[in-house]
Amino acid sequence: SEGCSNHCSYCVVPYVRGQLHNRNHKEVLKEIKEAVGGGITKITLLGQNVCAYGAENGAQSTEDRKGIDFIRLLEMVNEIKGLNEFSFVTSHPRDTSIDLFKAMAALEKLKKYLHLPVQSGSDRILKMMNRGYTRKFYLDLIDNYRKILESATLTTDIIAGFPTETEADFLQTYNLLKDIKFDAAYIFKYSPRSYTEAGNLPDDVPKEEKERRHGIILELQKKISNKPIKKESVNII
Repeated sequence: SEGCSNHCSYCVVPYVRGQLHNRNHKEVLKEIKEAVGGGITKITLLGQNVCAYGAENGAQSTEDRKGIDFIRLLEMVNEIKGLNEFSFVTSHPRDTSIDLFKAMAALEKLKKYLHLPVQSGSDRILKMMNRGYTRKFYLDLIDNYRKILESATLTTDIIAGFPTETEADFLQTYNLLKDIKFDAAYIFKYSPRSYTEAGNLPDDVPKEEKERRHGIILELQKKISNKPIKKESVNII
C-alpha cells in the first residue's frame, strides 16, 4: 500500500503520499512469485499501515473490499512455493487485532516480529496526536500479542517533546517503555512539519528539554535492549 488515511496530527505522509491506496492482491502475489523465481527467498510487505489493507477507502476493487483483507493476504503469501520467510511493516495499533496475532502464530513462513508504534504513553498526548487509541488499549494489545506469540520480537516508535508535553506526560511514556520492555525502539525528538495539524501548535517544549527527555528514553531502551528479556504477559493494572 501507499499513503495513509489516519492523519496523525504530527505526520506529513497523507499530504505528500496521499490517502491509503492498496495495490491489488494479485499484483502483490505476482511480484513476490517473480522475485522468488529470481532467487529471492525473503520479502517484506511494506506500507504506512499494512493492517488497513483491504479497507474500503483504500481498496482498488470490489474483490479486494469483499474478500482480501490483510490476514488473508498473509495466508496467500505464506502459500507461495520457494519463499522461505516474509515479514511486514508498519502496523497501526488501531487496526491491529488478536486475529492478526493468531495468524502470525499459525503461518510458518511469517517472521514473528511486530513493529507497533505507540508514540506516547500519555492518553492526553495520544489524543492530541489523533492516534485513535488509549494507553490501556495499547497495553491490552501487547498483553495479547505476548500471550499468543510468547517469544516474538516487538519494536516501537516514540516521540519526545510533542507540543504541550509535560513532565508527567513524559514519565507516562518512560514508564510504559519500562513496563513493556520493547526489543528495540526508534526514538525521535518532535519537530513540526508543514501542513500538519500539530504544525499549527506552538512548539513549546524547549530544545534542551526535548534533548533531555530523548536522552533519558534512549538510555532506558539501551539498557533494555542489551539485557536478555524474558517474554511474558504485561500486567495490566
